[in-house]
Amino acid sequence: MVKIDFINETKINVNKWEALAIQIFNSAFKYLKLKNEINLSITFLESEPAQKINQQYRNHSYIPDVTSFPIEMSEQEIKALGYQEIGDIFICIEEAERKSIKYSHTLEEEMSFLFTHGLLHLLGYDHETNEEDEEEMFSIQDDILKLNNVNYTIKFTEEDYKEIEENNEYN
Repeated sequence: MVKIDFINETKINVNKWEALAIQIFNSAFKYLKLKNEINLSITFLESEPAQKINQQYRNHSYIPDVTSFPIEMSEQEIKALGYQEIGDIFICIEEAERKSIKYSHTLEEEMSFLFTHGLLHLLGYDHETNEEDEEEMFSIQDDILKLNNVNYTIKFTEEDYKEIEENNEYN
């Protein structure tokens, strides 16, 4: 079972995105055969606070679409609480909208990807460590998205990040 605390720091009505997150996370929970109940938070942010978080915690100047902060718990802590707190996800819907247009995805596809991607990071998957880890994470990500009838092709490249960093240096 998955328990999500939603925090909306935008002017956007996020009810639709909350329902989508619950759907994605419940299917991921079953697919990954997670044993412990998991708790997490999802915060929807505007561009400026998302960028500040990225600068402060990741030392990047671009506006991120999703940022994840995992929490590690021992088996003793999980047993004592009766659930596993896995961390916090921050999503910038404005950036998701920009990327959905730039890469020809629907906003629903983009948000599905962001929820899945953020969750996998909270669960310890990392595509930035090596090629094997990247292949594993993206394969699981694709499977979870397909379970939710989302065919998502990653079109974002490392050059896009460099372009974003360079553009923000001049702003």
